[in-house]
Amino acid sequence: MKQLIRHLGLCFLDLFSTEITDCVSGARLGRGLVLGWGGRVHVIGYAGKPLVPMFVPQGRLCFWKQEIGFTAHAAPDFPRIAPHAEGLPGERVLNLVVTHQGGAAFADLLKAWDGVCNPEDLWIVFGGSRSEFEALGYPRKVFVDDPDIRTRDHQREKQSYAGLLQAVRPIVESEAPDYVHLCEFDHLPAVTDLNKRQIRALRENGADVMAHYLVRTDRTGHPIALSHEGDPAFASLWKSVSLRDDTAPVFWMFGSGSLWTRDAFLAVAATPLPAKCYFEIHLPTLAHHLGYRIRCWNEKEHLISNKPSHLHTVARARQSGCWTVHPVK
Repeated sequence: MKQLIRHLGLCFLDLFSTEITDCVSGARLGRGLVLGWGGRVHVIGYAGKPLVPMFVPQGRLCFWKQEIGFTAHAAPDFPRIAPHAEGLPGERVLNLVVTHQGGAAFADLLKAWDGVCNPEDLWIVFGGSRSEFEALGYPRKVFVDDPDIRTRDHQREKQSYAGLLQAVRPIVESEAPDYVHLCEFDHLPAVTDLNKRQIRALRENGADVMAHYLVRTDRTGHPIALSHEGDPAFASLWKSVSLRDDTAPVFWMFGSGSLWTRDAFLAVAATPLPAKCYFEIHLPTLAHHLGYRIRCWNEKEHLISNKPSHLHTVARARQSGCWTVHPVK
């Protein structure tokens, strides 16, 4: 009921909203209601690219009126400064699938991955109960013994992957794959050669990390980033570990479907953060400041959403020529 009321409220709000355009490029960014009161500017109902507020240059001198507009960061495209691992990487990808479900749901998960990779390259990272984990009839599994992954309101509680990284780090070190693919249980492959396609895209981008919907969020209205910036210690997280001259950039990525070179993944896994940070900000931001190059997937090749939709099915993904689909739970 709450979701329905929220949806109806946003639909009503849209009637009074206007199109927000990029005051630098002129591109359309999305609809929203921009209001000013209490000495602040409020942007309500906007859901496009993270907005960067800025004063617009004036054509003539005016002392009593200045215009505030919005722009957006360019897609993340920073060079790699971390040292390259010795030797040319091969083709092996270790697929780490995060789930909290056993029983029939787990059987369906294994079925979805059948034929996509070699059995030894599929590991289950379990965030459910210990009893369900013990009941899994699967040899390549690891239990995440960290309450910070078992959140309900993930963004507000700042769901953490710190315990997950510690749990899988010994596996990645022992298995020594060339790449690590980290995804959620309901993010399913739609092609059998998924890993080969992922490797090709990563190499074409000259990247160490590929992620979905990757955006830069510092100085923007991105809600999750803003909730972190309310903590005075947040900015110092990156200053304490960054190899880059500019320690300001912060990034957000969709939480599932990232591909990593082994050295980038292990570097992030081995670097603790002194404060709690939502993993969708933690992973890409830390990778960037450790000197690795992060890039965004071509979203036309994936059927991804964080909202429920009957259109997000494996059959539709295959029909559309997509590599993966995130159908939501």
